[in-house]
Amino acid sequence: MIKLKNSLTMKFMLGTAAIMTVMMTVNLLWSLSQYKRQAEAEMKEKAMVITQQLIATRAFIAAKQDAINCDAIGNYEFKHLNPAAVGKGIGDIFNQYSGYRLKQTRLQPRDPANAPDNYETEMLAQLALDRDLPELWGYDQLGGVRVFRYMVPLYYDPSCMPCHGKPAGASDIAGFPKEGRSPGDFAGAISVVVPMTAFEANINANIVTQVSFILLMILASIGGIYLMMEHIVVVPIKELTGRVLELGEGNWAAALNEESTYDEMRYLASAFNSMADRLQQLYNELEGKVAERTRLLYEANRKLIEQGRELREMNARLCETDRLKSEFLAVMSHELRTPLTAIIAFAEIMLAEGQALNELQREYLEDIFESAHQLLGQINDILDMSKMEAGLIRLNCQPVDIPQLLESITRITASLIARKNLGFTVGIAPDVPLISADYEKLSHILRNLISNAIKFTPAGGEISVVVEMITSGCDTPKLQVLVKDTGIGISPSDQTVIFETFRQADAACRREYAGSGLGLAIARNLVELHGGEIWVESSPDEGSIFGFTIPASIGGDEYGGGKNSCC
Repeated sequence: MIKLKNSLTMKFMLGTAAIMTVMMTVNLLWSLSQYKRQAEAEMKEKAMVITQQLIATRAFIAAKQDAINCDAIGNYEFKHLNPAAVGKGIGDIFNQYSGYRLKQTRLQPRDPANAPDNYETEMLAQLALDRDLPELWGYDQLGGVRVFRYMVPLYYDPSCMPCHGKPAGASDIAGFPKEGRSPGDFAGAISVVVPMTAFEANINANIVTQVSFILLMILASIGGIYLMMEHIVVVPIKELTGRVLELGEGNWAAALNEESTYDEMRYLASAFNSMADRLQQLYNELEGKVAERTRLLYEANRKLIEQGRELREMNARLCETDRLKSEFLAVMSHELRTPLTAIIAFAEIMLAEGQALNELQREYLEDIFESAHQLLGQINDILDMSKMEAGLIRLNCQPVDIPQLLESITRITASLIARKNLGFTVGIAPDVPLISADYEKLSHILRNLISNAIKFTPAGGEISVVVEMITSGCDTPKLQVLVKDTGIGISPSDQTVIFETFRQADAACRREYAGSGLGLAIARNLVELHGGEIWVESSPDEGSIFGFTIPASIGGDEYGGGKNSCC
């Protein structure tokens, strides 16, 4: 028996109820919003009519002051029925019978009863600042009751001048000092307070009605859906479930009655009956196929075992070949360095002491000296790279003075820089301290980067070295070195490979500029050995910036990263 909480009927009922609840709730919220807007418009209209009636009454009283204050024979007698007094009297009577609160007020009232409350004070200030405001309204709480507040401004006209005009301080006919106002000045406002008790009661009644209707609709829909789902879906599904269980027990003759169902279920019954027939056919063929698949699987497994054994043997041979290659490179590089060192030494002696050499002989000797140096540098690079690949390189960290190190490298490269007439500058930030690093390997990194800049910068170009500390955005202070040049630049595609072993930019560069392609690879490995990183920023014909960072040690505290770093 299908559990009710997991049944299809329950899911449809809950889904429909959720959809209807959401739709009805949205409709309720929209209706309430419309009702609130309509009620606000009505309250605003009522308040506006009340204020306009009071304004009209004040205007009429102001226009009839002569008739009010003169007796039948023309003698003048002030009756104390000026617009302010009449407005206050009308407001008091109106408030008593209507439940509203109508008041004429201003910031400096003559009658304390007309003094503004806090809300009216704020609204008076706004009306006084902006003469384009024809009205102001809003909501407030008075004595725990929510109310609607409405105010319209009042301005002095010529009929007001006898009581409020100039000269300021002089007594008017009622005995109050005049304020010295002029026609058009802001005079105050008429304030109307409308209780919202009835409005809120109507809203609550509307909410109760709407919620009751929503609940009734949901219950009716759930009941209808339950009856339809039981008759149309659940009963055929239960029958299908029974036939499936019979089919699972091996009764291939199990079938559904296609005539007692609706179209969709009839199609399902037909498909189920076809499936049962097909399953019987497949079952009859299954035994032979299982045996065949088992044989093929056994054969494939045997082949995989054989291939795994061959791969292990091949991997062992490759590891041995790589080890022999590294040993061969190390031995050959070492053996080649001895005769090359002798060649360099003899060429240097002959150049230093050979006063009898003619110009051509000296040129040849200089070529031998320079070529031997280049070859020795390439052999050293190959030897260093083979040691790095074999994991034989270790750091010997010690305090390194960066300015002193750069000064030493500058002396070494001075002749090359002078020969190409290059501009060369070194900028070292004043906060760069002694750092903990391998002096020789850090020197190797800088020599490689500066030598590359010299090699690929045409005559008359500029090279600069910038050294600074980076401390923001990271816990570990880092030394950053930038080597900038105005050379030929590097294309974006070549920037992804120049730090790889035996890789240069392109074929044209390899033909024009000699080199083994190991300098940048060695520099990258040495930087990473210090726990740092190296990068390049360049565009063709716009020069290049090679930069690297390594963790620095400051004040005896050590920093760094990597298993071979100086930490």
